[in-house]
Amino acid sequence: MALRKYKKGITRIFILVLIMFLICFGLFSCSSYLQSETNGYLNTDSITLIQLDEPEDDAPAMCVHTTLGDIVAELYPDEAPEYVAQFTELAESGYYDDTYVFQVESGVYFEAGTSHADGSVDSDTYETVELETSGNLWPFRGAFCAPVVSQDGNFWDRLTGDMISYCGTRFVVCNTIEFDDDTIEELDDVSESAQNISDAFLELGGIPNYSQQMTIFAQAYGEESLAVIEEITGVALKAASGENEYTAPEEDIKITSIEIGTYGDWKNNL
Repeated sequence: MALRKYKKGITRIFILVLIMFLICFGLFSCSSYLQSETNGYLNTDSITLIQLDEPEDDAPAMCVHTTLGDIVAELYPDEAPEYVAQFTELAESGYYDDTYVFQVESGVYFEAGTSHADGSVDSDTYETVELETSGNLWPFRGAFCAPVVSQDGNFWDRLTGDMISYCGTRFVVCNTIEFDDDTIEELDDVSESAQNISDAFLELGGIPNYSQQMTIFAQAYGEESLAVIEEITGVALKAASGENEYTAPEEDIKITSIEIGTYGDWKNNL
């Protein structure tokens, strides 16, 4: 996955995606990192940044219990129906019980969701949910994202942006990059019609260069939830190891269970 070798700071990908949306032109690329959904068009005037608003009490939600605390997040079945359906089914079945946080990019994100400390999965049974992107969802701080784990198509499909991308059971939880002067300047250069998105990144934090590259299926809310994300992404790490060069926590961090319910079930605990 492209996020294995994360480079600190914003890349041009966020800018390219927004430009593509604004000029209604298919951005073709041989890179699997750029290809997903780049031939689509999104009218930025129709975007509703739903992550900026606190959920209603009856909104579908989850409480992710970890060994470092709880994260409460709204689920987005309207925006990512296939992924949320699988995730909910697996969470309720106990699939995520006693699973590992197996990769941390210091301060930026953590990746979790497998019973193996090395980040591997036992089978591909649940690794074939098609990528679902939405102009209403962005990788702000606290976003839960399902990265692409495989693709289907030939060389021509890659050139034309028709590759089918699949997500699986493992997920990324965003903290934030450092918004230094260069990053802020790049965001300020984005067209005015997408300024609300840039402003939201500057206000909330997040990882702009993951925009429209993953399925975003949930958003964490509450100071306690964000504090847990901050703590997990700030732990001491082992040296990179393994085929994918994971940087795992020195001390195991686990998801003990995931409860599915409504936002009102945990609202008063935030």
